[in-house]
Amino acid sequence: MKKALIIIGIVVAVLAIILFIVFNTLNKEKTSISADTFENIMEGKGYILTETTSQFAQYTNYISKSYVAQKTGYQIEFYELTSEKNAISMYNTNKTTFESQNSNVSASTTVGINNYSTYSLTTNKKYKYLSRIDNTLVYVDVDKSYKDIVQDIMKEIGY
Repeated sequence: MKKALIIIGIVVAVLAIILFIVFNTLNKEKTSISADTFENIMEGKGYILTETTSQFAQYTNYISKSYVAQKTGYQIEFYELTSEKNAISMYNTNKTTFESQNSNVSASTTVGINNYSTYSLTTNKKYKYLSRIDNTLVYVDVDKSYKDIVQDIMKEIGY
């Protein structure tokens, strides 16, 4: 009887530790980067950076700064918005657009916790990725062959 209680106690303790770790991992906030930091990181990786803020001149109350980082065959867009509310709106609009274009979906994932949201969609030919942290957004719509490269960069910059 004592052995059974000890085993039950150990199992309960292990489960409590696992739940604590999972909760803390999932409940963690991410740290956003600024558009200028994005520019510096991507230039350091050999990307050609173009500031695209002027293309959104009619949205100055919405978009503070934006960049496109390009390498042969694909690009990664970064937006710094004037508020978190605007970033959430832009994320939701683009997510809806991606979802409406999802012919031949092989996989899609959505995560929305605390101060960030991510969405990815992989089709037979395309990889689409959105990541919002606070008032910033990363937008990717590339050929599927660039998926691994983009995922590595997103991990590196925390998006």
